Amino acid sequence: MSSTGFPYWAVPAGRYVPLPFAMTTSTIGRDQKRVWREIRHPEHELLWGASGEMSAYIDDVRWQIPPTVGMWIPAGTPRRITLGASTEARFTYFRPESFPHPWTKPAIIGIDDVVKTMLIHLHQRNMPTEARLRAESVVFDTLAPIEAADVAVPMPADPRALAVARRLIADPADQRGLADWAYVVGGSPRTLSRVFSQGTGMSFTEWRIQVRVRAAMSYLAAGVPVSTVSRRVGYETPSAFTSVFRKVTGRTPKNYYSDACELSA
Repeated sequence: MSSTGFPYWAVPAGRYVPLPFAMTTSTIGRDQKRVWREIRHPEHELLWGASGEMSAYIDDVRWQIPPTVGMWIPAGTPRRITLGASTEARFTYFRPESFPHPWTKPAIIGIDDVVKTMLIHLHQRNMPTEARLRAESVVFDTLAPIEAADVAVPMPADPRALAVARRLIADPADQRGLADWAYVVGGSPRTLSRVFSQGTGMSFTEWRIQVRVRAAMSYLAAGVPVSTVSRRVGYETPSAFTSVFRKVTGRTPKNYYSDACELSA
């Protein structure tokens, strides 16, 4: 039995981590776009892409996962994965009982050439036991989350506000205001504003800023230029984006990228 309550005999072979080992990796390639339904695994999971586009919805937050970073998903955390067309992605699973780090929240993980090489090396099935255990130890020492300010994105309970929230998480660059969204989901702008505030503890504008900054973090960690990131998350100019990002995180986008590089180096 795993620490999350799932019997390991019930785990599919692609995710099964046999004792005494701590991790295994599966590779999935898709010619066409695919969306997996929401599911939770008994293993810790690291999603990382070799090529193409991959995103994950975790706690109603959408994370982009470019090839230079990975997404850490703790055991038992519900997630929904989308792979774009012509995408090859890798899924590394860790036995919770054997994992040495206390990472209990989803996080962006730096995936540099060393980490990629080691994880691919551990994809081998016929490695001698001692050699594999040594390689796993190197991975544990090398993996590092890219620390970020805690950017909270609470979700409203009201179904109208929740529908808007999910649309904005899927497309942070959507510029529609409360009046436009009220027309889409029903009700008045005043009502939508009220239920948003009641459900999230923030105004609609404040909440949307949190969504945009959270979405920007994985792009920045991957080295996407600030000018490109600003457009992807809904800001017309890099200066406007930089101002908002600094207010939320206490750092400029460039500082955040530099910190991410240091942690993943």
